[in-house]
Amino acid sequence: MKNTLLYFTLILGLFSSCSKKSYTALYKEGSTLTANETQYHLSKNLLKLEVIYTLNEPRVSINGIDQALTSTSTKVTIEDPIKITKLLVADQSQTFVVTGKQLSETSFVNTGINGKNSIQKQTISIPSSEIMARNTLPVASLTDSNIEAEAYSAILEMNDKLDKITTKDEAELALNLISFYKSQFKMLNEDFKPYVKKSKIKYTVIIDPTALYSEENRWSNTKDDKIYHTIYPKHIFESKGVLKDILTLEIPKPEASLASQLAIEEGIEGVVYRSPSTVNFTLSLKDVFVASDSLALAQSGTVKTISIKDLENNEGVAIQLFKSKNLENTQEFQEKIEPLDFDYNDTIESSQEVIKSEYEEKLKHIDLLINKLQERQAEL
Repeated sequence: MKNTLLYFTLILGLFSSCSKKSYTALYKEGSTLTANETQYHLSKNLLKLEVIYTLNEPRVSINGIDQALTSTSTKVTIEDPIKITKLLVADQSQTFVVTGKQLSETSFVNTGINGKNSIQKQTISIPSSEIMARNTLPVASLTDSNIEAEAYSAILEMNDKLDKITTKDEAELALNLISFYKSQFKMLNEDFKPYVKKSKIKYTVIIDPTALYSEENRWSNTKDDKIYHTIYPKHIFESKGVLKDILTLEIPKPEASLASQLAIEEGIEGVVYRSPSTVNFTLSLKDVFVASDSLALAQSGTVKTISIKDLENNEGVAIQLFKSKNLENTQEFQEKIEPLDFDYNDTIESSQEVIKSEYEEKLKHIDLLINKLQERQAEL
């Protein structure tokens, strides 16, 4: 009798022990869950970039009358800080079912009836000083006509190739071109004051840094285990101006997920989760380095398992799982624009002063080149 009781006690203990365990397997689309099964998603990180674009509209005051400077177009630049915010969302491409002991609500980051689908994490701000230091666009170039810009570019090229002028005719032709360009500058006086009228638009874009985009106005490519995301929303400025600044976000390409190998069809003991990995990213403006920093990305990390007991006790491991309930689609590319209040009147006079100063500096270069050409002509 005692042996029989001992046997039933051992069996009861064995079943009791098994009931406290959990097993995880990949979710099969269309499967019906039983009472002791919980569906959940691994987490991943999206990046929200907030970029403030400045529209530089060329205008001119002629004899005190303000009007548009139609000889050139509005140019769109970046002058303000850029914010990069990490968001935590459910990775709906990595869906699992845990069988056995039920996971408590506290095991998920989207707890409660109105659990959040997106949780804001770390924010990195790139100061405007870093951007402007590498975005050296002269203010005068914003009011230059295309003819003026091309002519001055030719003058700079001519200055570098002065020794290649080998005949008096070539020297004469060069002098005529420079004299013509110089005559355009005489229009800049008290009766003709070009300036730049500024307005600002905030552009917000949310991307999965480890995904590849190929649609119009947003694209990515890979090279040497790196992913390059190009931020160039020229479509929002089609009727407003010409976007000059192209942003490129460089981030390491993640290794292939091992989730499918861990959670084989019959399931494995424990709960599958991701351990985030810290990666370095670089932001460039027109292919010129601006800033770099580090971020911990869930989808760049490794896939591991944890026992139900350790998960509930939260013993030194930060587990971020999303319960499958009322989740919005977080996989798609998202963007929006927002006009910002900006008082451009404060910038009118300062832009006039800068333009005048830059024009005077150009005139010095032109006069210096004229002197060199005259000397060259005399030599020939």
